[in-house]
Amino acid sequence: MDGWGYVLLIVGAVVIGLVVHYLRNQRIGVESLVPAVGAAIGGFLASEYSLGGLGAWGTQVAGMRIFPALIGAVLIAVIIEAVIYFTTERSQV
Repeated sequence: MDGWGYVLLIVGAVVIGLVVHYLRNQRIGVESLVPAVGAAIGGFLASEYSLGGLGAWGTQVAGMRIFPALIGAVLIAVIIEAVIYFTTERSQV
């Protein structure tokens, strides 16, 4: 992955993290960065490492496999947001 690939990965991870966090009707704040960081890690791992051949398919842009990166980013961001949701206290309003 080259420099533009990292830029695309970071921008995409921030967008995915914000969308996943916003879908729970939460305010956008610093806590939105946690799913974004998870999305960046998931996108990088899925794009760069061939996990049983799944990382080697799809369109490649700037040295990054787009489809595996999107799937990995969304999957990890949703898992992190679910963990945050089920482990934090919720007010009974």
